Amino acid sequence: MSEPSFIIRYEFSHAEKTSTFTITLDPKTLQNTSPAPVPPPAWAKLSFQKCPNCPLREEDSPHCPAALGLTDVVAQFADIFSYERVSARVTVPERVYEQVDVSVQEALSSLLGVYMVTSGCPVLSKLRPMVRFHLPFQTELETITRATSMYLLGQYLVAQDGGTPDWSLAGLSSNYEATSVVNRAFAARLRAAAPKDANVNALIRLDSVARSVPDLIDSQMDELRFLFGK
Repeated sequence: MSEPSFIIRYEFSHAEKTSTFTITLDPKTLQNTSPAPVPPPAWAKLSFQKCPNCPLREEDSPHCPAALGLTDVVAQFADIFSYERVSARVTVPERVYEQVDVSVQEALSSLLGVYMVTSGCPVLSKLRPMVRFHLPFQTELETITRATSMYLLGQYLVAQDGGTPDWSLAGLSSNYEATSVVNRAFAARLRAAAPKDANVNALIRLDSVARSVPDLIDSQMDELRFLFGK
């Protein structure tokens, strides 16, 4: 018997309207299994504001995987400002998270992160393991703690398999630097796709954390040392 899909569901209540987004992930790879939109929007073409570090070729992948995954989300938030307030409910297989009064950009930022890293984008896929223990509405400190913990667990498994682990976190820093490059380029897509700023500012909020991870590693984890009495 095959393992059931791993499902994350976001529900937003705003101005007497409810929007629901269900992300169905392959239980082994955690890649989004939802079909691509037909037809894809023009802003989803790979050649449109292509990320400078994108390794994909148009002949193999005519559309940006992350853009395809976000098409419905972007459309539904196209006419909403980032400062507007919503109630958000997030359901994962183990539990439910709720925020009864949160800015659109904060709640939407969490959703964009899930879609983007599970889309099949070869740059963002390195962050995909964290989706298995998805934590919406997280603070910057929570994000950094989860990112470093998950990366170090991966390096422990590398060592168990006889490889050379990266205890310096150089690879993690590199992953987040590459992620930030994608985020900045992707923001141009979102500006072209929506007249109002909810989508763009949600991505900017997501990127602020991506940019902070390499800085924290360079500072020798000073912001986390207090947790261990250092």
